[in-house]
Amino acid sequence: MYIVMAIFGIVFALSVALVKHKAFGLRIRDVLCVLSFAVIGALLGARVFGAIGQIVRHGGEPGFWSAQHWLRILSAGGVFYGGLLGALGLAALWAKIGRIELKKVLDMGAYVGLAFQSLGRIGCYCAGCCYGIELADGTRFPVQLFEAGFCFAALLAFLIVRPERRWPKLSLFPVYLIAYSIGRFVLEFYRGDANRGVWILSTSQWIGLALFALAVAWLWKSHYTKNKGEILCESD
Repeated sequence: MYIVMAIFGIVFALSVALVKHKAFGLRIRDVLCVLSFAVIGALLGARVFGAIGQIVRHGGEPGFWSAQHWLRILSAGGVFYGGLLGALGLAALWAKIGRIELKKVLDMGAYVGLAFQSLGRIGCYCAGCCYGIELADGTRFPVQLFEAGFCFAALLAFLIVRPERRWPKLSLFPVYLIAYSIGRFVLEFYRGDANRGVWILSTSQWIGLALFALAVAWLWKSHYTKNKGEILCESD
């Protein structure tokens, strides 16, 4: 079910992209190429980050470097933030190759990312990974479903508000990063799988804080650059 829901997530993300591609001035060919590169980047990034995490936590254990153990590591689900960065990197690469404005690709990526996560996290619930804390009745808090619901609600808000039309100069991708990093930071406190922390926070929370700061700086820079350009135009 993990693989099945991931495939459904990709199909849903593609459907949303095909519905929204005209709003961002992208051709269908561009959408298909960007998403293909993004999927490859997500798969590679998720597994690379997952492997790094395993090495940091368990690299000194007996049998860790055996071929059989590494086959299990590489066949398991990866780290979302690694997948996000990998998808972002290869999507940006295709934008450069295809001579597409990067902002258009990233703005559409805000929709695509939320669409994929809203179904992909259900796959985590079905597979039993990324599970939540144990409740009083012995069951687990369904943190995966809460994250899926949060992502779907954010996607729905984007579809209703249509910020690309209301605020065409606004960069949507950092808005997506800010929203997701906040939601993920809170939900991390309800995760129950062990050995995920670095000092007082989990690894994902530290990454989320870094992405939040990066996204805020991104928005500030784009707003400052836009206002500076408008002032220069008026002075001319």
